[in-house]
Amino acid sequence: MKQLLVLLSLVFGVPSVHAQMDTVWVPYSAGMDLRDGLYRSFREFRLNAPGVPMERLRDEQGLAVLDLRKVLSRLYWQPDSGAREAIRPDRMWGFCQNDVIYVSAGNGFYRIGLMGSIAHLVVEVSYRDWDPYMQPFPITRTALVHQLLDMRNGAFLPFTSGGMAQALQGDPVLLEEFMALSPRERNKEAALFRFLHLHNERNPLLLPE
Repeated sequence: MKQLLVLLSLVFGVPSVHAQMDTVWVPYSAGMDLRDGLYRSFREFRLNAPGVPMERLRDEQGLAVLDLRKVLSRLYWQPDSGAREAIRPDRMWGFCQNDVIYVSAGNGFYRIGLMGSIAHLVVEVSYRDWDPYMQPFPITRTALVHQLLDMRNGAFLPFTSGGMAQALQGDPVLLEEFMALSPRERNKEAALFRFLHLHNERNPLLLPE
């Protein structure tokens, strides 16, 4: 059993140090029971073990938190002993609430819309647009951007042919099929989503039960 879990860790990106005999890894499915709380790292998410469980979180008044999305900037956690401590959202990888994962990216925390060994999400990002001939100061604009999240290592990748090719490195068969497409076809959104789904069907995301 232990050898099987180590093998799974190499194939699917399961954190190998935790591939122990008493850990049961199962394919992710919609409605899977995920523990609520804050993830301080990608590793905590992959282990389904929030470093700050929901029951330890408090708002400014010291009350239990019911909706993390509304109080992210004013969060505290209560240790076993001593005073409560403020939490810095910018140091959090993400959080889980009601079996939904939100990841720190772009301008805030954004929901993973399509979960899998390659996940997909849409985030809002800000950039500066400046034309010295038209305006004396740069203007900050925002845009919605599609991104991939590689569950083998937690890397964010662009939702482009280049990003997909990188995400498919763990599946040589699919990668070869993807690269056989013309450059124009590889960059079409329909093709990107098709290979995203194919990869996730062939390589399910494994999480601890």
